[in-house]
Amino acid sequence: MTKVMSAGVAAACALAAAGVIAGDAMRGPELKDVKLGGWPAEKMHAFFDARMRSRCAQRDVFGEARRAFERRDDDAKGYGGVWRGEFWGKLMLGTARVAQYLGDPSLNAFVKDECHRLMELQDPDGYLGSYADKELVSITDPAKTKSIYGWYPVWNIWNRKYAIWGMIEAYRATGDETILDSVKRQADQLISMLERRKLRLHDTGTLEMNGLPSMSIIKPIVVLYEITGDKRYLDFVRDTIPDWDRDDNAPPNFFRNAKKDGPLREWYPQPEFWAKSYELMSCLDGLLEYYRVSGDAKCLDAVAAIRDNLDRTELNPLGSVGFGDKFIGGVERVNALNEVCDAIHWIRLNLDLFLITGEDKYLDSMELAYFNCFLAGVHRDGQWGAFFVRGQGRHEDQHQVGYCYNHCCVNNVPRTFMDMASAAVTVDAKGVYHVNLFQDATVTLDGVKFEISGNYPVGEKVTVRTSKPVKVNFRKPAWCRSMNTVVNDDMTEFAITFDMNPRIVDRDITPSDVDAPDRTKWAYNRYADNAPKGKNEDMRRAYRTKPAAFVMWGPLVLAKAQRAGATKEQLLDDSTVNGQGYSVKAVPLAAKDTWGLWDITLSKPGSPDVKTRACDFQSAGDDPSDEGMVLFSIWF
Repeated sequence: MTKVMSAGVAAACALAAAGVIAGDAMRGPELKDVKLGGWPAEKMHAFFDARMRSRCAQRDVFGEARRAFERRDDDAKGYGGVWRGEFWGKLMLGTARVAQYLGDPSLNAFVKDECHRLMELQDPDGYLGSYADKELVSITDPAKTKSIYGWYPVWNIWNRKYAIWGMIEAYRATGDETILDSVKRQADQLISMLERRKLRLHDTGTLEMNGLPSMSIIKPIVVLYEITGDKRYLDFVRDTIPDWDRDDNAPPNFFRNAKKDGPLREWYPQPEFWAKSYELMSCLDGLLEYYRVSGDAKCLDAVAAIRDNLDRTELNPLGSVGFGDKFIGGVERVNALNEVCDAIHWIRLNLDLFLITGEDKYLDSMELAYFNCFLAGVHRDGQWGAFFVRGQGRHEDQHQVGYCYNHCCVNNVPRTFMDMASAAVTVDAKGVYHVNLFQDATVTLDGVKFEISGNYPVGEKVTVRTSKPVKVNFRKPAWCRSMNTVVNDDMTEFAITFDMNPRIVDRDITPSDVDAPDRTKWAYNRYADNAPKGKNEDMRRAYRTKPAAFVMWGPLVLAKAQRAGATKEQLLDDSTVNGQGYSVKAVPLAAKDTWGLWDITLSKPGSPDVKTRACDFQSAGDDPSDEGMVLFSIWF
């Protein structure tokens, strides 16, 4: 293949070769020095216990994930293959970080032992994967592949990415050099194979995704360079990145397209095929890591511009981006459907941008996605989680590729809890501390202990105590009209009162044909027909064809719900106050089965008040239900 490199990328590569290193504006605590609290932490610990620390987790969940490597049957049908090989790496990525967070020696020992169990399956040449044909990394016969699978899947390099990345985190947790040696041999085998075959990452992976799944391996390869200092890994990434700045404009061409005025989905035709949210954001994550080791400002500028584009054109009512794991105009759609993996990676992307730049707008995005879409996708019993989070009806739980214990989104969940922990309090280059997130927590950073309490954001009053007087800045959320801070005499206790700004958010859009209940329409089928078997009719009825409004309290989306007293018919009612000039009053109530509960009064001069009761969205449907009933609706 002919390499197509612009002068701009060539100059950036020269800059990287000069050894320029970019320092982050913010530094967070070590995970072991953070303890999250409150309702979200109860849910988090239930998940850790069920999915990482239990006998079932360590024997059955990990055992099933390891089976993909034992059997190497992801490509058993030939001409392509599936993604069971991703599960082990995702599990290990989260478990290794949680072991550090908990300071749990037994979990850390399990991390080491489980890596060694996987390493026993590694080939002499370094290959460790779930495909019997280690060189099946691209589609060579599209017609044959589609006749077998119905589409064009091949996830070999994607799967290997997660094994490499999970074991990197295991090495960081355990310090076991044999784990790091296994990682290096895996990376070396992959790079050597690609070089021998003169294959570029951009030309591998699932057809129509333009190399996005494979190119996402840039992130762990750069991290491997950071750990080892082996220049071969950096050279591999440096040689790969020009495929995102090509004169022939091959998709997605991030550098050429990043600062276009229009939405990302308009870069190329048929975004429902190529604009895959999760994989695209994973690639942006890799560009940011490359920026950190190279100082290549063009990478940071492109990612920041794309992130702003997504925030402007894809932000959905659930606080995440996209619709059904595609960038197809989330901000313009009445209905809200979000894969939990997308919320996880939107949070991760904004975290890295915040740490690099120190800009608060990225924290606002993290907070919205975390308290709404992400937490809604984690079952309160910790056993499982949602695949798709919906704005109305019920969330979609799913099993994938014939497995019982593993799922792409469920396995990714711990990473977000750890990301939020790492961002709660940071310190900048001038030694000023920043309290960024107000969930109950205890954080120790550079010997200074911060205690945050107040049940935020259900509660509007937060107390922050420090172990000694320090310079400290408190983030004012973008949604907050006013924030009052009272400091005690010795400058170690801060009482903060937030104006939670209860508000109606109108969706001032006219639904187009993409929101029509037409079975030929991709978005409608994704929303309604992916419902659990036997419950599709409810999901079809829940799919809105009219504009609607939702209500917020601080960063929380509120929802009418069965557990807040609503009936099924009330939840399916499509009448709305959208665009009619109503105001809202929200009165907090004592809650039992939900984190928060409010009496809601919607008022308009000359019209009777509309009264209802609502809970926080993440509480509304965060457990499985076999009752065959609509559980919640964010629409008012």
